[in-house]
Formats: sequence, structure tokens, C-alpha cells
Amino acid sequence: MAMCVCVCAGVLFSIEVTSTFFAVRNYWRGFFAATFSAFIFRVLAVWNKDEETITALFKTNFRLDFPFDLQELPAFAVIGIASGFGGALFVYLNRLIVQFIRNQKAINKFLMKKRLLYPALVTLLVSTLTFPPGFGQFMAGKLTQKEALVTLLDNHTWAKQGIAEEFDFIGNAQAWKHPQVNVFVTLVLFIVMKFWMSALATTIPVPCGAFMPVFVIGAAFGRLVGESMAAWFPDGIHSDGTIYTIVPGGYAVVGAAALSGAVTHTVSTSVIVFELTGQISHILPVMIAVILANAVAQSLQPSLYDSIIRIKKLPYLPELGWGHHEKYNIRVEDIMVRDVRYITLNCCYRDLHNVLLTGHLKTLALVESAESMILLGSIERAQLQSLLSQQLGRPRRLEFIRDRAAAEKKRTSVISNSISEEENRRASQEVRFQISTEESSFSPTRPVPQKPLKPALKRSSVVERPTEIPPNSNDNSGIALKNLFCASPEMEGLEKNNNVECPTSPELRKPSKRVRISVVDDGDVEDDMTIREIAEWEENQLDEQVNFNNCKIDPAPFQLVERTSLHKTHTIFSLLGLDHAYVTSIGRLIGVVSLKELRKAIEGSVTVKGVKVRPPLASFRDSGTSSSENEATELHKLWDRHKSMSLPREPTSSESEEKSQ
Repeated sequence: MAMCVCVCAGVLFSIEVTSTFFAVRNYWRGFFAATFSAFIFRVLAVWNKDEETITALFKTNFRLDFPFDLQELPAFAVIGIASGFGGALFVYLNRLIVQFIRNQKAINKFLMKKRLLYPALVTLLVSTLTFPPGFGQFMAGKLTQKEALVTLLDNHTWAKQGIAEEFDFIGNAQAWKHPQVNVFVTLVLFIVMKFWMSALATTIPVPCGAFMPVFVIGAAFGRLVGESMAAWFPDGIHSDGTIYTIVPGGYAVVGAAALSGAVTHTVSTSVIVFELTGQISHILPVMIAVILANAVAQSLQPSLYDSIIRIKKLPYLPELGWGHHEKYNIRVEDIMVRDVRYITLNCCYRDLHNVLLTGHLKTLALVESAESMILLGSIERAQLQSLLSQQLGRPRRLEFIRDRAAAEKKRTSVISNSISEEENRRASQEVRFQISTEESSFSPTRPVPQKPLKPALKRSSVVERPTEIPPNSNDNSGIALKNLFCASPEMEGLEKNNNVECPTSPELRKPSKRVRISVVDDGDVEDDMTIREIAEWEENQLDEQVNFNNCKIDPAPFQLVERTSLHKTHTIFSLLGLDHAYVTSIGRLIGVVSLKELRKAIEGSVTVKGVKVRPPLASFRDSGTSSSENEATELHKLWDRHKSMSLPREPTSSESEEKSQ
């Protein structure tokens, strides 16, 4: 809600809480979005008759001529320091609650099955404790978060000596009045109860935010200090003969900005309170308190967002910290991982399959060969999986079946052509002799009409008769069956018309075999391969060389040399938002550095079995050793090897004259 009405502060806050450096070109985009968001949010309030016009969300009426006295600055500084400790305690308590729940294996397992149970239990506990007729009457439980913040920023003093009878209440401020306890007890109970309840409520998996609860707690703490100052100085602070009363609402503004800044490790919370209240009269106390609170909180605990990142074990890059000069002596070669997963340019699909099975890296390095290790680029894991799936997928297997069927068809056509030629040759040999018929006792009574014989070459051959192939129909089976050799009535009629008698040889009297050959159509084919055939086919496909032509390769992955310092590496990772970088030496891949190794080096937890140790080569670069000595690297060795060779240069005039003579 606070970010919806804060244009400048919302953009600055988003810049401060980002883990990487904010791009300057995105400034106008941030202000554009924040401006329209604030405009729509406030216009809706006017349309809903909640406001008369567009104004501040928590409008205050502090005096402008003398908002605070110089003697009040120590009190504002105390608010900042105390808020720093309170912000660190809030982050620690939040992380402690999460770790406690995770360590209870039985409870954690039960809550994972019943995901709505934990939010319901937390909601029941908080609502029970803040129930207004119950314990909530001692901590203004009937007020909402917005109403409580409006009353805390009120510029009127609630009590002169903390006595309930002298309580001046207006509107919702009467919720802070109780006949048995004074204002200070109510504020203390409100701060303590809201503190641990907010830390508990931020652990539930509900995106409700943690900024506004902390903001309200800080305002209550500032109000407590302001009411205490008003009780200690009931007549105000005398300055040059003029009496100015204490304004507790100003202390509430300072406390809200200081505690929220301490929890989030941001300074833009000071701008947030200015835009929320619509006044900048307390800009100096607010800035002092926020800076002191950040200095204390950052030295004790990480911010709430960084703490959540660490709890969820998300990749992040911590800051280098103050005064750790020994970390500047650490090099990339001390912390890099030397066992790099890579693929070569001439690898086969089996190597690709093994690399994908053994690791879960998002990108893999592509080198020229295992001997040279020249880094050519990097390939994403999804691209490699796509290559492997294309090589072993069903479409390629169907293509193999189609090619195999086409080869079988070609072989069958060759065999059929040879058979046709053999039959034609036999038929031509049979008709070279004339057959004469003689009467015998076994002749039939019915005379057989004779027809003139035709030469064999003029006779229409059944085999040579072309068969019309119907056009390809859209068959769902995907397989077209065509009979090349089969008997038909037309063929029998042709044989009768030709009047060719079958030879009397018993071998030739055998009925001819009908051969049915399935021809694969150009359309879809049916996958009729067995599991064993598929396994053999996949093994053959894995032995083929990988074709990287259809793969997206990053030709320029980010590279570091092995002598890059930790400080420079941290700066590069922060500026560019990198998650890993390859380490090369004269173009050869020798290692890789990720956020994990960089974080361990910065935190000093380059560990072996849980014991903190220094990097293995850092002892050779202590601050006491001379840094002027040249350290031998691969580049130095290469230079020493070719140092005797002279560089080519143009001949001078004297040398040219000597050559001419």
C-alpha cells in the first residue's frame, strides 16, 4: 500500500533492494510505472468518496516554523540506534522461527501435507491475541493497521504525565485509552506483541508483505519515545525564551522510517515517510535516524530479503564487507572448480547423453577437443536435450523405416524385372515350333476350332501389360498395399484369347505362386519395429557424430583469467548479474567459477568438512610478501619462450643503403 502512493520513493526502494546494479536506462520505466500506479490508486479513492481530492495517504499537520529543537536530536539518534538493534532482532527472530519449524521433521512433514493448516493456525493465534474484548483491549486491538498508523502519527500529545484521567482522545485515539493501564503500558504491549506476531506472520506462505507491519511497529516505538519526551518535558523545551511543546507524531515518523530501513537495509524509507505524510519538516532527524539504524543493522544481520534468500538457499552474491583486506589477495584460480563439464566439437551422441545424465548444469562448455581445450562457446542444456531427442525421436525412426522400405521396394522391383525377362525368354522359345494335332482314339468328340497362331512377339503379354495405379488416397493406416503379381479375370481372359496351351511338363503345370508385396507410400508409415530393434537402432544412432548446425551456440561466454582478483570478480558479477564464468588461460578452458564458489570465498567459508580454512594458494600472497615479484603464468612462459625472437620491422635507410652496396 505504501509503494502504491510513493512515486520517487518506490523507485528508489526497488533500486536499493535489487541484488544487482540497477540499469540507468530503466529509470524512466520505473518512474512511468510508479506515477501511473499512484495516480490510479489515489483516483480510485476519490471516486469511492473516501477522499475529496488527491492528497497524502497519512496526512500530518506538524508545525513548519519550528518542527523540532536542536536538543531533540540526541533523542532522534537514540531512536535510530535502537531501531537498528530492533531490525536485526526482527530478522534473526524470523529466521529462527523458520529454522525451528524445518528442524522438526515430523511437524514439517505433516505441514507439507496440510498446506493450509499452518496459515490457519497462525491466523487463529494472532486473531485470538488481538481480540478487542480480550487481550486486545490492552494493545488497541480493535484498530486496523491503517487506523493505528494514523493515530500514531497524530501531532497531539495523548497524556501529560501518562495519567489516564488527563487523556485527550479524539476519534480512534480512544482505543489507546484503558482505565487500568496508562499509555506507556499500552504502547509497550503493542510493540512487543506486534513484533513477534509480525515475525511469525511473515513465515506463512502468503504474499502479504513485511514492510508495513514493521513500519507500524517503528511508528509505535517512535511514539513511545515521543510520549516519554512529552512526559519528561511537559512544558516543552525552552529555546531563546520561546517554549515549543514536544510533538510525539514527529518521533513516530522518525521511528517508522528507522525501523523499516533497518529491516530492509535501505535509506529510501526516509523518502517514503515524506511522501506518505506529505511533509518534509523532519527530514534531518529522519535521515540521521535511518543512517544510524542501517549502520547498526548491517553490521549485525542481513536484510530481511537476503535472509529469506539464504533460508530458501537461492543463489545470491553477498557484499565484500568492511576491513577484510586479506580477501583482496584471493585469486580466481584459488576458488574455481577445475573439474569442468564440457563437450567437444567432434563428440558423438553417446558422449552427449552421458554428460546430460551425470550433471544438472544449465549450460555446458563447448571446446575444440579434449587435448587442446580451446573454448569455442557454451550451449544451453535445453539445446543439447533437443539435439538428443531429434536423434533418437520417433520422426527419425519413421524416416529410417521409410528408407528401409524404399530400399526393399527397389530390390523387389529388380527381382521382378529379372523374373519377367525369364518368362518372356521361355515363352519365345516355346512358340518357335508348330504344334500339329493328330486324330486318335482319345480325341474328344467335339471338334476344337483352330485359330491362326500369332507370333510370340506380336502377342500381348500378361507380364508386360501395364497396371494402372490408382491415385494415392488418404488412408489412415499410412501404408498402401499394392499387388504387383496377382491373378485377375482380365488376365485369364487374355490367356484364353491368346489360345496358349499350357505345356505338358509337370514342372510347368504347377500353379503359379501369388506374391503380395507391400509398398510403402510416401505418406505416414507405421512403426512396426520391436523393442529389441529399437534398442539396436538407438545404439547405432548414439555412435554417430553430433551435428551442431541446428543448435544455438553462445560464441562469447563470459571468461576470466586465472589471475583475476576476488574483488574484481565480485564487481563483474554484480554489474553484469552473472551466475557463472569460465576461467581460461590463453584460450584454454581450465575451470569455472559460479556464485557458490564466490560466496564461499567472500564469507570465508571455503570449507573442508565444516572447518573454515583459507584458500589453498592464498598463503603465498600474504600482505607481508613482496608484491613486486613477477609471478609466472602461462602468458609469461609463452613470452619467455619467444623472447629471443625479434619482431618484424621496416628496414631503415642505412640498412637499405648497405644492402644496395
